[in-house]
Amino acid sequence: MGWIQSRVRRADQRELLFELDTARRAIFRRDGKDEVFDLISRSYTNLLRQWGE
Repeated sequence: MGWIQSRVRRADQRELLFELDTARRAIFRRDGKDEVFDLISRSYTNLLRQWGE
């Protein structure tokens, strides 16, 4: 097993991204790729881009 370094330093931001991604995946499983999935995906990606190093 190796070491994995996150692109996001703060634990609270990583937790928020994890929860957002979990919700996004659940919506995709339930409804497929729809307008809500796309909106959450864009928000997730924008936060990752903003908080990532």
